[in-house]
Amino acid sequence: MRAYYPTRSAILAGLAPAAAAVLLILATPFVNAAPPKAKPAPKAPEIPENEIVHLPQYTVTDVRILPPPESWLYAELPGFEVLSNASKRSTLRFLRDFQQLQAAMSVVWPALINAKPNVPTLLVFCSAGNSFRQFIPDDPDPDIFLTPTSLFVEDKERGAIVIDFMMQDMLGPDGTYMVNDPYEQFYRQYTRFLMRRANKNKPFPAWLEEGLSRMFATLDFSKKYIEFARVDNGFGRGGGTISPPGFPPFDTPYGFPGNGPFDDPLWHDNLHSNPLSPMDASRNGFGYPNGGYARPASRFGYIMPFGDMFGGDRKKISRGNWSGQCYAFVHMCLYGRGKKYQKGFLDFVKRAIAGPVTEDDFKQCFGRTYRQMAIELRGYVDFTDHQYVLFKAPRGSPGLPDPKPVEMREATQAEIGRIKGETLRLSGHPKESREALIIPYLRHDRDPGLLASLGLLESLEGRPERAVKFLEVAAKMGVVRPRAYVELAQLRLDDALAFPARPGGKLSAAQVDSVLRPLFTARSQPPPMEEVYSTIGYTWLHSAIPPSPGNLEVLLEGAMRFPRNTRIVMQAAELYARHGSAETAAALVKLGIRIARDSDEKRRFEALRATLPAAQ
Repeated sequence: MRAYYPTRSAILAGLAPAAAAVLLILATPFVNAAPPKAKPAPKAPEIPENEIVHLPQYTVTDVRILPPPESWLYAELPGFEVLSNASKRSTLRFLRDFQQLQAAMSVVWPALINAKPNVPTLLVFCSAGNSFRQFIPDDPDPDIFLTPTSLFVEDKERGAIVIDFMMQDMLGPDGTYMVNDPYEQFYRQYTRFLMRRANKNKPFPAWLEEGLSRMFATLDFSKKYIEFARVDNGFGRGGGTISPPGFPPFDTPYGFPGNGPFDDPLWHDNLHSNPLSPMDASRNGFGYPNGGYARPASRFGYIMPFGDMFGGDRKKISRGNWSGQCYAFVHMCLYGRGKKYQKGFLDFVKRAIAGPVTEDDFKQCFGRTYRQMAIELRGYVDFTDHQYVLFKAPRGSPGLPDPKPVEMREATQAEIGRIKGETLRLSGHPKESREALIIPYLRHDRDPGLLASLGLLESLEGRPERAVKFLEVAAKMGVVRPRAYVELAQLRLDDALAFPARPGGKLSAAQVDSVLRPLFTARSQPPPMEEVYSTIGYTWLHSAIPPSPGNLEVLLEGAMRFPRNTRIVMQAAELYARHGSAETAAALVKLGIRIARDSDEKRRFEALRATLPAAQ
């Protein structure tokens, strides 16, 4: 059957509802209410210039702690820091491709690509001296996505993507010789980064992440066209180290009128139907060159029980073609079989994100048992009747923007130690992380970013006295790292609460000021952090002096920025009830009752409401 080109209205009518629903599932947790237009809060004073802080000393007990200086390259892109010991030429070529990928994503998946990261994400490209091996976790956490040639790790503040440029080929699980594509590996890890960022750094169900990242990995684009959702080489080459078939993410842009390719005159959009003709079957590896069809069992292999696929048991999914099966299932539900499974898939995704799913959940969504759907999936990998989407720039238009020049230079030892140390910590190597951070410090490097990382590490490892010293100096040097200021404020608050200067365990004006100063600095740096506002609220609740109207507006700002954080909403409501507008307090209480996660939280808000004048 020939590819067809429906009208714009037909495309919107046919795909928009399902696509919008899928994107809402992925993007809704990321959306926060816009902050109110409050009056500027009082600006916190800077740390006095004449304040002297003596940094901690490290004792060298092993000469091996000071190896020869390393040689890496360093570059910055908006939202990313890059550390590479691959060649400059290879790294620059990769970063040019990455910029084009982001431009293509802004057309295909604008809601996720346009979201702002927390702090710069770390990209580490390894080549020389098998340097990738040092980042491999000894006992990977289930939330860590690891392949033999790539790694994606994160915490609530930042993430790191590590790619092995050295290993270009390897032996697959079935004994076949396979080629490793670092670009493909990066695309998969980057997709996971985008999805988790949209979900407040929380992973989606393993099968869903795997299926979507496999679809994204071979997004095909150039300056004049973007193509995705097209099967190229079949589903059956599974695993995490080989190039998966050629179709990336689902058709999410259709759910965003005014924010997608349909509303951009730069792009023509076409929807293609691909029932896999005999010619296509040969091209895609599902049939014989003479036009006949053959069951590609040797290509796709065993279909595991769906309960094992959805369960995410690491021991079970390590056997068989779990990756390829997730990939084929997600693609079939989104693009295949005339889209008859789209609605059921959306319902099932909602349930899977909310918690573990059962076969009863599956039957309620799809009207089929696991076994019946497994038979359907086997037929789909044999005969992939699907649709794919192609965006083309009109003749004479510039198409995707050209990549911006990247300034690449030799990394300083502080940058090497900081980025390696942070990445090693995220990947579960605390000893190696500490050593990487300390080495440049022992060489008398006092870069503020390095000092902030050392302070956070000392605090994480339970040495608050040392942590404070590092963080004080980093703050005085104006480091851009909101987490460092929040941690410094928390350490000061802990000390103040241990020795309150006012009766009844209350804090003096000087103690309150010492805590709020770094918090207001953190508030001025991106991104907005929940801990900034919750610590401000907690400090005022323990203060012997009342907050000013400007301080109260800052708390209201926090409640508006994070309207589902019950702690921030409760603190703002209590402080407005004590020192501000009872009407505002009542509105905050009403919000708190609506978002309360359990009966205890709800009772606390109701008890506060009973004390307000409006409740009389």
